[in-house]
Amino acid sequence: MFDSLTDETLWPWLRAALADPATGWGLGSFGAIAEFTRDEDEAVHLALDGPVMTVGTARGGIRLRHDPRVRAVPYAMAGSKKPAVALCLPTEICTGSGVTAVTEVGPDDDPIDPRDGGVLFDLGLNLKQVTACVRAADPVTAERIRAGAGLGMFDPAGPLATAWPDLSPHRVFLCPFARAEVKQPIPRPDGRSPDGPHTHVLPKLLATGRTHAANVPAPDGWIPCLTVFPPAFPQ
Repeated sequence: MFDSLTDETLWPWLRAALADPATGWGLGSFGAIAEFTRDEDEAVHLALDGPVMTVGTARGGIRLRHDPRVRAVPYAMAGSKKPAVALCLPTEICTGSGVTAVTEVGPDDDPIDPRDGGVLFDLGLNLKQVTACVRAADPVTAERIRAGAGLGMFDPAGPLATAWPDLSPHRVFLCPFARAEVKQPIPRPDGRSPDGPHTHVLPKLLATGRTHAANVPAPDGWIPCLTVFPPAFPQ
């Protein structure tokens, strides 16, 4: 059964899932998530051999690094009952960055697409299992984000609270074994997320302090980091 997959069988399944455009991915926490999907006819770069596996498009990407600590937990999504697989890590590994305000990290030296340079900024969400960042590819955007450093990303006293849609930097979400990138624009509050890769950062949900939704059956002592949305449960 799938819920008893060993390390040796989980990662080959993930490799096949990365190659399948019908599979979606969500890296994040309750209230902050980067989602990656791609179209079947979309230009894509696949690098799936070895312990590091990458899928990249012009709109975003996902990268997995083999980690034997990962535990897969399948479940049916609330309402739709569509299949999902939560990839979890032990709670003691998920310590968060400790950063509570927008903070410059430095150059992004490991982008999914080597052409995507820029400066990383930790958004200061201090989530347990994922570090939510943005990447400024040009000096003007970097300086505008630096102007809000030391404050929360939505702090009304700072210059960034309403500026994110105009800036629309790349979003880079990181966990110990995965990286997700979203390059599409950030919608305005009255807009809708674009099709394909996009992010959600929702202060009201973040304020609950939950690591995951109540319908995700993570075992005690484990925290979901990355969720896979396959077209069907593997047999």
